[in-house]
Amino acid sequence: MPKPFITYQQQIALLKSKNLIVSDEAEAEHILANLGYFTLIGGYKHPFKNNTTKRYKDGVSFTDIVKLYEFDEALRRLFLRYLLMIERRIKSRIAYVFCEAHGDLQQEYLNSANYTTDPRKTAGIRRLIQTLSQMATRPTDYPYINHHQAVHHNVPLWVLMNAVTFGSASKMFGFLPQSLQSKIARDYPLNIRQLDQILSVLTKYRNACAHSERLFSYITRDDIPDLSIHAKLGINKNGNQYEYGKHDLFSVVIAFRYLLPSKTFGEFKRQLTREIESFIKNCPALPEADLMKAMGFPQNWKNVTRKYKL
Repeated sequence: MPKPFITYQQQIALLKSKNLIVSDEAEAEHILANLGYFTLIGGYKHPFKNNTTKRYKDGVSFTDIVKLYEFDEALRRLFLRYLLMIERRIKSRIAYVFCEAHGDLQQEYLNSANYTTDPRKTAGIRRLIQTLSQMATRPTDYPYINHHQAVHHNVPLWVLMNAVTFGSASKMFGFLPQSLQSKIARDYPLNIRQLDQILSVLTKYRNACAHSERLFSYITRDDIPDLSIHAKLGINKNGNQYEYGKHDLFSVVIAFRYLLPSKTFGEFKRQLTREIESFIKNCPALPEADLMKAMGFPQNWKNVTRKYKL
């Protein structure tokens, strides 16, 4: 049966009936009106509940759930900032190496002959070209694309790429001939396959950040590859699979370690450390060990900045 509509007052009464402390009902109602019950409670209640009784653990308050939401919101802002840096760099490099090889005419990136001949990727290439063709030939919300359509009757890839999604750019990298992929992968301490896998995972985290999905415990179906840093951090394995840093938030931290300049990564890690330490200090209802496990962070995660040879 679908869950029935209940008022804000009924929502608060329901929470209190499950052992949640609500000390200021007027403030709680205001927060529920702004965020919504599903977003706040549905998204952030789980670490605070007893899995056996399905009730909130003793001493947990409505404020604790709000603090976790606010912490997650801060994580989204932080991670998105650096994901966008990586996105801009990858898109710029794809456009550069492609135009260097094939020129500026839009017919070149709309020509399947300029992509890999791997038959397993034929359908994906066709879909990508359809997407790029629609952007290059139809009116858009981007004045610079419309200008090139109207004035030059041609939209070079280095113009179009600014409006291409990270997901489409990631797919385009995977569809390029190996010679062009190599030129891009050369910018990082990664091979083509590793970079391709990492980009696939990062696009999903980028979308999670942009669409305000719960981030701290977000898990993807795709994995980043096994990398030297996994072994150097001594991350335990469950069978052949590393327990942390494969498809959890820590996998994004590892990806940043490989894709961001060292100084930039250091800045990111310092900000991340401050956010985590501040939350742990202000929300004792959620033990640090439980938070770290939900985020996929090993206990020695801060060693990620050591001068390991990547």
